[in-house]
Amino acid sequence: MKQGWEIKRLGEVCEIVSGSTPKTSEPSYWDGKHYWVTPAELDGAKYISSTSRTITDKGVKSAHLQLLPSGTVLLSSRAPIGKVAITTAPMYCNQGFKNLVCSVELHNGFAYWFLYHNTEYLNSLGTGATFKEISKRVVEQITIPVPPREEQESPDIHRYQR
Repeated sequence: MKQGWEIKRLGEVCEIVSGSTPKTSEPSYWDGKHYWVTPAELDGAKYISSTSRTITDKGVKSAHLQLLPSGTVLLSSRAPIGKVAITTAPMYCNQGFKNLVCSVELHNGFAYWFLYHNTEYLNSLGTGATFKEISKRVVEQITIPVPPREEQESPDIHRYQR
């Protein structure tokens, strides 16, 4: 490990946020003003700025959803594990995610590239009989090398792998 880098758990340098799905049979929860993302919408692009489905304030309240701020690193946690993107607009998500709201200690771009390059490792952490999934607790315990902030923002940092 390079000098000046520290090993931290994601739960130490990020808030890990899950999502859920408002009842789909309740029309008053859908077609609102809030973006609502599913893993199927992560198409390999680094950034996501809008979603195909939206929910209402009533839908947000019914599902007890937490707003993901712009800059959140989305991480699909099942079906499949390891798809990543960074939000460029506030949005909510379904239960197929464990998302990273990064602290000032961890740049979201560095977190994105770390996860992007470690899909195989993330999949190895999955458990379940019907389909593999990684839990919030597992994601919080994943260790990540944390370079000084200026190094995290370097254009070459995307080459980092575990």
